[in-house]
Amino acid sequence: MGTSRYLCVLPAAALLAAAPILAQGHGRVEGRLSRANGAGVGGVSVVVNEAGLAQLTDNNGDYRFSTVPVGTYSVTFTLGDNAATEEGVEVAAGSITRLDKAVDWEISFAETITVTSASRRVERIVEAPAAVTLVTAQEVERQAAHGQLPKLLEFTPGAEVTQSGIYDYNLNTRGFNSSLNRRVATIIDGRDTSIPFLGAQEWAAIAFPLDDLQSLELVRGPSAALYGANASSGVLNLVTKAPRYARGGHLRLTGGELSTLNADLRWAGGLGSDWYAKLIGGYRSHGTFTVSRRGFAEYAVPCPAPVDCLPQEAVGLNPFDDDEIFFGGLRFDKYLANGSSLTFEGGQAAIEGPVIQTGIGRVQLADVERPWARFNFNTDHWNVLGVYTARDAPRQTALAAGTNLALDTERIGVEVQGNWALGDKGRVVGGVSYTEEDIDSADPRTGRQTLLFEPVDADKQAVFAQLDWQVAEKVKLVLAGRYDDSSLHDAQFSPKGSVVFSINPNNTVRLTYNEAFQVANYSEFFLQANAAPPVNLSFFEAACAPFGISCGFAPGPTRVLALGNKDLELEEVKTFEIGYSGILGGKAFLTVDYYNSENTNFITDLLPQLGTSLGRINNNFLFYRPPAALPAPAAQALLAAIFQAIQLNPLLAVLSNNLDGTPILAAASYTNFGDVDTQGADLGLNYYFGDGWNFSFSYSWFDFDIQSADPTLRNILLPNSPETKGSVGVVYTADRWDGSASARWSDGFRWAVGPFQGDVDSYTTVDLVGNYVVNDAIKLGLNVANLFDDEHWESFGGDLLGRRALGSVTFSW
Repeated sequence: MGTSRYLCVLPAAALLAAAPILAQGHGRVEGRLSRANGAGVGGVSVVVNEAGLAQLTDNNGDYRFSTVPVGTYSVTFTLGDNAATEEGVEVAAGSITRLDKAVDWEISFAETITVTSASRRVERIVEAPAAVTLVTAQEVERQAAHGQLPKLLEFTPGAEVTQSGIYDYNLNTRGFNSSLNRRVATIIDGRDTSIPFLGAQEWAAIAFPLDDLQSLELVRGPSAALYGANASSGVLNLVTKAPRYARGGHLRLTGGELSTLNADLRWAGGLGSDWYAKLIGGYRSHGTFTVSRRGFAEYAVPCPAPVDCLPQEAVGLNPFDDDEIFFGGLRFDKYLANGSSLTFEGGQAAIEGPVIQTGIGRVQLADVERPWARFNFNTDHWNVLGVYTARDAPRQTALAAGTNLALDTERIGVEVQGNWALGDKGRVVGGVSYTEEDIDSADPRTGRQTLLFEPVDADKQAVFAQLDWQVAEKVKLVLAGRYDDSSLHDAQFSPKGSVVFSINPNNTVRLTYNEAFQVANYSEFFLQANAAPPVNLSFFEAACAPFGISCGFAPGPTRVLALGNKDLELEEVKTFEIGYSGILGGKAFLTVDYYNSENTNFITDLLPQLGTSLGRINNNFLFYRPPAALPAPAAQALLAAIFQAIQLNPLLAVLSNNLDGTPILAAASYTNFGDVDTQGADLGLNYYFGDGWNFSFSYSWFDFDIQSADPTLRNILLPNSPETKGSVGVVYTADRWDGSASARWSDGFRWAVGPFQGDVDSYTTVDLVGNYVVNDAIKLGLNVANLFDDEHWESFGGDLLGRRALGSVTFSW
């Protein structure tokens, strides 16, 4: 079924599902709980008593009940020992009853924090059955001018944010980082935004101004029970602002070091008849920390082999020091009479110039477009989501080999999710999903595949559920599980169990067990990429020519390939963790988490096909076989000539046949290796003192033990993560201005990913952020990353990073 047919069928199906609901006699109750100064109060339990309906206010203090039977009710608001009740609340059929409430409760900011990602429902952060980090919309707005989404998590507990370029980041938790990290699933309004071929994020393609984010939540630890593959280390859940609740417009202009010139536009407003719209757009133009490595290496000696040196590259940068990014999007929301809602939105990002670090060397994104679309139908109990994402990349330069890497991908999926209350004791969330993906790497100029042998496609489906049950007054049990099946891997079940014990409403202890899996990406399964310039082996053709048979060694040279391995098994992880979340004295929010994991069947980065104690790591590409039509004596003579040549050039030991029988040099591939025990701890503290002051501190410790007696293999599988790291920061917020200073430090560690193998020295960076509100229409901002210009690298092979100071002005209306 074509994409357009999918996108037409999904809205129609949702409207048919909604029809019975629209016919019922219900009204809607919605409102906002706020303090006297207008600030929203989150985490408050709102109960429509006679109807038995209950929910929590979100971090903005908003709540809504979309299907309340016609009648008169009392509504109670409760947070800890604080309570308030409204009597005589009238609900009429097809109408909206607005119930706003201002309270003068003495509560701290920490007591009001809510999250949704751990259980796919709103809950207070201290009650969540997982380790969760929240970056509020207000904090995002303070930092939004830099436009680099992963930087929002740099100073948070447990987050491993490794920068390789202006927009080349690897986001991970709990060790075993890599270039193009794929272990943390990133979801924007329900959309999986990863590149299907790699499973990793393309942060330069984030197609919205950062301050369009309503919430940013990072779930640390295995999350496959609700989110499936690519969530073996965690989930980053991003929710953008709905136009109905964030109306108005702003234009922000940003400029500064590295010739930076950015523009961000956002407008949202009502169109009448309960229709609302949002328009976003942006432009990024800037220089880069990236430099060419032709005859030069910026922080290590040049080398022909990847051992504590930076490999030389075959071609230079094009474009040079001139990156450009465009993005835009349009969203329409329709609110129906019974409180249900429909969303239609789409957009696109275009990228030219950024360089990313990969397992085959650095790749420059010369021409990439990322279109996307989303449809959503939502009621109190059901959510139907349809998504479409694509990537059209006709020009990507593999700098090491000097070749073009084209890559066109499409992903289309649908998910249906429901939730039901089980009396006043429990709640069930469940759903099903289906996804199709298509990948083609044909170069439009030549028609030849550049990353694959031939186009590939796959489908995957899943069913998941979670039960929350209040076993006793202070004990909550959470059970979850997900069944995933795919044309790429065998069916997999991922269970989760958690017990949350409430010492009191503001202090809880959590015990959790998780099982998760990581499936190889398309690159790891099917890659065929040039690992080095081709080799002239035409002299071998002489053994075949007399018989009128081509052995494939001429007329062109023989390709040297990095190859996927279709026999890769799933990575698996089993994790026990214990965590504490507490609000102390109404001023401090403290989290302490300890985890212990067993990891098996790690998929390695690209390794030499021969040269390790693992032997030949990919048995799909064994030693070269002459054509079957070649007479036996000639075949034996050809093999003898090849064996003789190997004595002079050991590279020929990896001579093999491609899937069509043509000769190739199978230089590198992937395999499963390693049973690794890991453990670690994360500590986070936020202390709110005085008027507007906030002090933060985080510390993480990580330890691992590779279960192998072979010392040579211990250098193959490294966590690419520091043993200890931490951060400290202070923020002051006044009525018209705010300012913050934050520092983070990292231990040195060893990095080994593909051709980049070397030490990352310990480093410390300091960031400075400030904003000043001139009036209701104008705001000035300052954002300085790496304030003291401490040049360093955060992954071996990544850019040498320096300071980037930016100033901004925002016009609002």
